[in-house]
Amino acid sequence: MLKYIKLSLKYILKYPKRSISMILSIVLSSVLVIFTGSVWESSRVVQVNEAKKFSGVYHTIYDEINLNQIEKIKENKNIRTLASSFYYDTWNTENKLTVKMLGADEKILYMESTELESGRFPKEPNEIAIEKWVLDRLNIKHELGQTLNMNLEENGQRKFKIVGIVKNRLCKQKEGQLEAFVGFNKENLINRENHINSYVEFKDKTEYRNEANRIGKEIGIKRRNQIILNKDLLGAMGQLNAIDWELVKRSVTLMIIGGMVIYSIYGVSVLKRIQEFGIMRSIGTTNKQVVYIIFSEIGIIYIIGMILGIILGSTVLYFFKGSFTSRFVEGIYKLDIKVISSFSIILSMITNFVAIGIAAIRGVLIVNKMSPLEAINKATQDKHIKINKKESFIEKHLMISKKVAYKNLKRNKKAVIFTIISMAIGCNMFMAERFRSELFDREHSYQIDTGRLEVTDFRLDLNDKTPMKEGYTKEQIEDIKKLPQVKSVSFKQILYSKIKLNKKYMNGINGENYIKYMDNGGHPQDMGRFAFNGDDEEEILVRNIVLGLSDNDLRSLEQVLEKGSIDLKKMKNEPSAIIYIPKSNKNGRLYREPGDNKLKPVFNFDIGDKLKLTIPKKGYDKSLDNLILLNEHEKYRSQYIEKEFNIVGIIEYFPDEDISWLHSTRSPYVIISENMFKEFSGIDKYRTIRLYAKNRTSKYEYEKLRKEVQKISELIPGTELDDRYGFNVSTEKSVNTYNLIQNSTTIVLIIISGLSIFNNINYNLMSRVREHGIMKAVGLTTKQFKEMIVFEGIFYGLISSIFTVIVIFIIQLSIFIYWAYIYENPLSFKKFFINPWDYLVVIFINLFIGYIATIGPKRKVNKMEVTEAIRHVE
Repeated sequence: MLKYIKLSLKYILKYPKRSISMILSIVLSSVLVIFTGSVWESSRVVQVNEAKKFSGVYHTIYDEINLNQIEKIKENKNIRTLASSFYYDTWNTENKLTVKMLGADEKILYMESTELESGRFPKEPNEIAIEKWVLDRLNIKHELGQTLNMNLEENGQRKFKIVGIVKNRLCKQKEGQLEAFVGFNKENLINRENHINSYVEFKDKTEYRNEANRIGKEIGIKRRNQIILNKDLLGAMGQLNAIDWELVKRSVTLMIIGGMVIYSIYGVSVLKRIQEFGIMRSIGTTNKQVVYIIFSEIGIIYIIGMILGIILGSTVLYFFKGSFTSRFVEGIYKLDIKVISSFSIILSMITNFVAIGIAAIRGVLIVNKMSPLEAINKATQDKHIKINKKESFIEKHLMISKKVAYKNLKRNKKAVIFTIISMAIGCNMFMAERFRSELFDREHSYQIDTGRLEVTDFRLDLNDKTPMKEGYTKEQIEDIKKLPQVKSVSFKQILYSKIKLNKKYMNGINGENYIKYMDNGGHPQDMGRFAFNGDDEEEILVRNIVLGLSDNDLRSLEQVLEKGSIDLKKMKNEPSAIIYIPKSNKNGRLYREPGDNKLKPVFNFDIGDKLKLTIPKKGYDKSLDNLILLNEHEKYRSQYIEKEFNIVGIIEYFPDEDISWLHSTRSPYVIISENMFKEFSGIDKYRTIRLYAKNRTSKYEYEKLRKEVQKISELIPGTELDDRYGFNVSTEKSVNTYNLIQNSTTIVLIIISGLSIFNNINYNLMSRVREHGIMKAVGLTTKQFKEMIVFEGIFYGLISSIFTVIVIFIIQLSIFIYWAYIYENPLSFKKFFINPWDYLVVIFINLFIGYIATIGPKRKVNKMEVTEAIRHVE
């Protein structure tokens, strides 16, 4: 075997340019796979870290279990960390805010991605730890050792000593969820021993989902909903589903691109050496020996290429690691490549080995199938050339030099097709990723514009216990607008109401089961019934929300109108309404279920129908309890008034939802103008306000704004304040970092694909120096030769561009159809688009690569004498 290796090594050294081209193809493929794979893995690390930051590091929660079950969980060897918590009590503060008190052990802070700012975690029954932002919200100083007098719902008046201050949890601050921690001890646990939540973090390389379910069975959990997976974290880790399809897709993509880079070069090399193999066989070399020579050669080239590829790939990664750039996004962000992916290195080794092996096997099959004489005469691939004296339409319009180039391309159809496909794959990946990214950007913008996605920095909502007639005045809102840190303010009126509905408007079984579903779990049970009996058997009353909107907010609804139109003048002066009707399946649920994916409106309202609303206006005027007024309908029937509205529009999605516990987001919404709202209810105040800060205010300016917003919230006791500023800033940085990683991947992909394609075309032309010499010998001038070579290179680019444009249009259309119509949760944005600039960039890149690939061969042949070129073998 050693003699074959020595022979192969001599051959590699004798023809350095050919060998360098093959080694370079492996190096480029390796760099492509290693860099792209490592960056993709780094982007996954970024996503995992963000999921841990906002959702916690735990993989699953076991809900409502007891101490014995916790002990069984501790025995599992696959568990890294275990923390437990339970609901202790609710603290009703003096300013009518409620704080949820949780009994927990100190590990709960780690599980929820936070830690102590100062002090220690509570241990004794009268100790408490509170987050900084919660202290601010309650106007309590950040001082340890304070004793707080608390009014608890279950335990009455109690005193607690602050022993710890916890760093803010952005996810809780974003939602305005006030929480505090007390110790996990016997005294606090009394009567709660069977209502413990256990947070579990598994060790690495565990199949988290399967392990969570297996432990659940071991400890005797019977209800599936007691096992709560951290879906955000598992989804980011690729462990939410049985198969990580994202990893499969990316691996296959890298293998195809990397493999084609190598196969194309080595495949051409083997075909060009068929003549040499024929000579070797004519002097006594056996087929088996030819196989040994070929595989010895690819072994040497493979080892050299892989070593250089891994070194260069790691060097490129090191160069990018920790670099800063503002090239792709606003501001300066760190391209934080977290890992050099061992998986990508292994994938690269496998890809290169398979690709070069397939190319070698193809060469072996061709050589062994031919006789030595046939192989010797096959210096070029012209055995099956058929001379067609009739010129094609294209040939008739070409000059002699370009006509020769065109015939050369037709003669080498396989090489041309392979090169075009290689060029197209890189461009198609770039275009597909660009389209997908822009599609989701447009979806994000569309959701913001139509109110589906809330990106406000601060939100004020009146507590549902606050009398309905209370709210913020326009004068107070104008004062908020004047704050220097505020960019804009949005405000809405909210009214709890009931629709008087004739049963003929029920949409068959969908409507009937919707009412049953809402009255049996779909609507919060402690908020009372959802539907009530009407004045007769044909009438039913259904709880709903009424929104009073400004002219601008009403105008924005045009984007989500399914039916009708918006006439602002008519809506301001006449009882006109726009409605949102929930959609359900046949079981009444507002989501798709297996075997029943079609959702239909639960009510059959149409444009021009009359909608009768009824509200307990007299009760609202007297500031009676909102829940009692709504729930005890018969008792307070005399407090209700009615008003009929004409339906002028139906929207597919409600623009804003009331976040109070008194209603359900699954309820119908009725939207009217501010004028009609006041005329109907007698209320001219606003229960929800959104504030948008200027981009991006400093930490000092944010703190000033936060204090001002808190002062405003305290004007009406019980107002809920969501501070989303920190969450939005953190999310924006994460998105920019992720986009930067993706953009860097795309740039490197284009560069390496371009280099490999250049190498491919350049080698195709360089390997035909002998043919070019013959052409010059029979009269082809230097100018004609240059035109021929340039035309051939540009023709590669032109055909590849046409092929790419057609294929990518089909791919983009398929991506759009899948995400907008087929996907389980389809996008709201349903307008197909084409970005012409992306197409122009791809066309330019293909033509440019095709052109520059001709420079080397053109110069080389021009420098050589005709006789030297004809004798040329390399």
